[in-house]
Amino acid sequence: MSDSNYFDLIEATFESVELRLEALPEDPDLAVAEGVINARFPNGVVFVFSRQPPTEQLWLATPGGGFHYVWDAAAGDWRDTKTSDLFRAFLPEQLKQHADVDFSWE
Repeated sequence: MSDSNYFDLIEATFESVELRLEALPEDPDLAVAEGVINARFPNGVVFVFSRQPPTEQLWLATPGGGFHYVWDAAAGDWRDTKTSDLFRAFLPEQLKQHADVDFSWE
């Protein structure tokens, strides 16, 4: 993947995540800076989304662990490097499990 493709994809993903987190009724505390989104939920749970340009990855840290994603053009989504789970399916599951939040991509 070219650098410009990575930056376009990660930017679009981060914008989408940020907008959807801001719209949640649980009103998580968001701190966005330098390629990182920290989302603290009312129950104290923190999710951290970070851009990793050197490896062209998206990293997600949750109470369930750390996850590294690479872009899968065929799936049109970020795919976990260990489990092959897709980011768009995995994130709502993790948010429900750890923060008791109903997150939707729609």
